[in-house]
Amino acid sequence: MLRHAAPKLPSDFVGLGIVFYDSLMSLPHLQLEVVGDERFDLPVLGLELICDVLARTARQSSPWHDGFHFVHASSGSLTHLCQFIAPPLPNASDATPRASGARHMTALLASQVVGIASIGLLTHEHAASIYEAGRLTWSEIL
Repeated sequence: MLRHAAPKLPSDFVGLGIVFYDSLMSLPHLQLEVVGDERFDLPVLGLELICDVLARTARQSSPWHDGFHFVHASSGSLTHLCQFIAPPLPNASDATPRASGARHMTALLASQVVGIASIGLLTHEHAASIYEAGRLTWSEIL
């Protein structure tokens, strides 16, 4: 999905975070307040349509650019936009995971939550990353 979305991204692209999930029961999340008239009918089905929505929301000029967007892993549908997520922090006795930057650390920690299949990030420099089970499993410049 990140590879497919990258060519569609606008010049004022600010970054993208996608949570691929089976269940959201264990991942605390909250809809961020979005000010403006632009609305999206969810769920969105199909890779092409999802990537079009992601490209429209990932602009600096879009009120929907912040937070993480959710895709249901088995159906492939975009179900939530612009979500604040709060993954649990590791116990003090556990080895502290390492990731550079708040978005990457959030993705790493959230990828450990039951029901989360993976989390994909795409930075404004078009650096793509996938986190699964608390590990960076893929990284590439698109």
